[in-house]
Amino acid sequence: MGASYVALDLETTGLDLENDEIIEIGAVRFDAGDVIDSFQTLVNPGRPISPPVVELTGITDEAVRSAPPIWSVGPALEDFLGDSPVVGQNVLGFDIQFLRRAGVRHSESVYDTHLLAEMLLPGLSDYGLASLCECFGIAQEVRHRAVEDAEAARMLFLVLRERCAALAPEVLGQAEQWLSLTAWPSRGFFREISEAAVARTPGTFGDNRLPQHPPEPISPKGEPVAVAEEHVLSVLRSAADHPEVFPAFDRRAEQETMTAAVARAFNVEQQLMVEAGTGTGKSLAYLIPAACHAVANGDRVVVSTATINLQEQLLKKDIPGVQRLMGCENRGTGNKEQERLKACQLKGRRNYLCLKRFDALRTAGVMSDEEALLAARIVIWLAQTETGDRAELRLSQGEEAVWRRLSADGADCTSSNSPYVVEGSCFLQKARRKAEASHIVVVNHALLLSDKATGGRVLPPYTRLVVDEAHHLEDEATIQFGFASGERAVSELLERCESLPGQVQAGLRTLESALGPHAELAGVTAELSRRVGVSRQPVRDCFGALAAFMQQHTIEGFEREQRLLINRAMRVQPDWPEIEIAWENLRLVLNQVTAGLKQLEQSLAAPGAAEMLNYELIRAELDSLLQEMQATVIGLAEALEKDDPERIVWLERERSDGSVVLSSVPLAVAGLLEEYLYEGLSTLVLTGATLQAERSFSYLQERLGLENAETLALGSPFDFRRAALALVPRDMPEPEWPAYMDSLAQAIAELVRASQGRALVLFTSHSSLGVTHQLVGEMLRGEAIQVLGQGIDGSARQLVRALQSNPKTVLLGTASFWEGVDIPGDALSLLIIPRLPFSVPSDPVFAARSALYDQPFEQYALPQAVLRFKQGCGRLIRTKTDRGVLVVLDRRIASRSYGAAVLGSLPDCRVLEASVREMPGLVEQWLGRVPSA
Repeated sequence: MGASYVALDLETTGLDLENDEIIEIGAVRFDAGDVIDSFQTLVNPGRPISPPVVELTGITDEAVRSAPPIWSVGPALEDFLGDSPVVGQNVLGFDIQFLRRAGVRHSESVYDTHLLAEMLLPGLSDYGLASLCECFGIAQEVRHRAVEDAEAARMLFLVLRERCAALAPEVLGQAEQWLSLTAWPSRGFFREISEAAVARTPGTFGDNRLPQHPPEPISPKGEPVAVAEEHVLSVLRSAADHPEVFPAFDRRAEQETMTAAVARAFNVEQQLMVEAGTGTGKSLAYLIPAACHAVANGDRVVVSTATINLQEQLLKKDIPGVQRLMGCENRGTGNKEQERLKACQLKGRRNYLCLKRFDALRTAGVMSDEEALLAARIVIWLAQTETGDRAELRLSQGEEAVWRRLSADGADCTSSNSPYVVEGSCFLQKARRKAEASHIVVVNHALLLSDKATGGRVLPPYTRLVVDEAHHLEDEATIQFGFASGERAVSELLERCESLPGQVQAGLRTLESALGPHAELAGVTAELSRRVGVSRQPVRDCFGALAAFMQQHTIEGFEREQRLLINRAMRVQPDWPEIEIAWENLRLVLNQVTAGLKQLEQSLAAPGAAEMLNYELIRAELDSLLQEMQATVIGLAEALEKDDPERIVWLERERSDGSVVLSSVPLAVAGLLEEYLYEGLSTLVLTGATLQAERSFSYLQERLGLENAETLALGSPFDFRRAALALVPRDMPEPEWPAYMDSLAQAIAELVRASQGRALVLFTSHSSLGVTHQLVGEMLRGEAIQVLGQGIDGSARQLVRALQSNPKTVLLGTASFWEGVDIPGDALSLLIIPRLPFSVPSDPVFAARSALYDQPFEQYALPQAVLRFKQGCGRLIRTKTDRGVLVVLDRRIASRSYGAAVLGSLPDCRVLEASVREMPGLVEQWLGRVPSA
């Protein structure tokens, strides 16, 4: 490595690229692994440094008071940087942006270790500097200081160089070739390493392309054999003898009761609903009976979850543990005939790469930057992946559009003559065959329902189903059996149609002759272009009419709701015929575009057409467009032409750009679930921590069409009276009061001071979160407690990591924080719920479904809110040693008659009614007190 580089890191007053300022610069010049020189200086930002930044970096106002301003430092930094490539962690998206704003010049070659790691090391869960350094054993004694972080980036860069140099020459050469077509500032990194490698002709991507021998599918061993409940319980209890498998295992009566009940459901073929409180260990309680039944009978059990977190827990921890327990049991009994438990995860088709389509992209003559960057990432990934699962790539929004053309979605791979299908290396086919050979197949609710709705194109046959997080099943069914489209979506669909003729014309130029059928193909594409062009104005007219109708009929004072239910009363309004006329015009042109796509499909079947460049990519995009165009026309027609009493139709205005979206979902999903999901099942087990409302399963049974299912309610084994305190207010203002938001922010700030951070605040709306984030941030600005808001300061996962790394933090979250977030220990000790989670009355789905009840509040709104409330409260106590305080700042919980139903859903914890002023002292007292033995 003859060239020299400069590793760079900046510390700043915050993350705002436009308004925050640099407070420290650190740079390290190096080559061949040796440090040549270093550069460090504090910088006076001309403003106070916030306490969270002081705590993070150790840099105080006093430390920078006599430091030079950035304009004074700039020339010396420019001299140090010279024309050497700049290296750093997230340097492209952060440090370089601050330098440019300060007018500091640098080399155009910028090697971002975050982006390079994403490309070279696909599949990692975290690409932060600390995580990457830990992964490679790079010591970081000091963090969040500029020179030390620059040094860590230098060492990481050297590791990434080694990893890149170790790539097969043909892989490295292909990646470098594609990256050279882009303006990506890190492309020179691959050029340098590629030039030092031995050139070979590109051909193979790695072992995953070699012929694969598919596993043998499991098959029933005859008539179903019942597995004794005592045998299943013995497997569960054996976990206590194997701490190397489940280190924290304790025998729990609740877990054993659930295990026996699930085993019985498999034996007698019944429907069972089980609510299992936090700490029950419900995943083992259904996995072990499912595994014992499946292995004994050569049967398959599908396990469906709603959240990624639970899927990861099942696949990485619980199922491997059950496999080891069952293996230990077999060895102990000498039963060598017993088959080993096999399990896998299966995802929808669009998650898997189609190798045939990727090969077509490889041969493309011209690529956009996004196509070339993704192609380079994929060719490196292919040498490492075993699954071809897009989750390993962490795609950007721009890459998503490219992936859609490369995925197996819509591909008829199983019946094609693709060499990858023939040799057994097709990723989708491998995933399917692995599922066919598995006793337990883990999926999410979306695939579970969409696969049934589309005729079972992915999941292998099954008659035994376990649904965890079952309270999500109705919402997911609503989505999967629903439809939504807007002006933006239809316009983007037409843009893709418009680009197709150009792709075909480019492909035709590669053929020896454009005469005969190929001349006809050129005519078909020209006609398709014309039809797409004609369709654009009708799209604007139709959705413009819908927008005008929405504006006209939105009730005054509710403009912020941005939604309008389209019921029978709306369809008889004097201006509705304008929508009908606009839709008829749009339907006509969309049908013409669809007909043009079908003509193109026929022309592409002509002899010799398959020889054109990018034929497979063109066919893949054409197949996808035909499906999407037909679904769009059918969905719009059903929503606008039919007044179907079994559907809910509404208009919604996008907050991002103000465009209108038309949506249609089923009024009730119980019948659809019965038809598409339950029918044909021998055993159905639904479980979760929140299936009961007001200590009854009846609400969820009615919503899901499972009125005859057996039910079992199990409490938590945790001692909540020692672990949790719940505080409810006697004097909090009502939300309608003018000073409500100020009072709410003040209460939150005082409570968070008492807990010294370690707090999560759960909101029911993004707008309230945004206002509170600003107000509480200002109130705590002079203190060492950072205020982080979901969607403002990062994603849910990023904010959870921030809280775990710095407990003096309060997180403000909405939807995804109400469940599926697991923060055990002292990191989360205070949970605040500002408002009870009732649905917005004007929500179209809620309003339409409420109308089905004689007493909509008691029968629908309240049970729904109670379930949501239980989900939120479940974030606080996650282990038997946790201790925390729940604060509900909605006075309705104490002042309204329904408050008893909400409080009654809590575990058996201490509940105190107090003034808002008293609450911080109670929080401090509870969290500071050591529980008695």
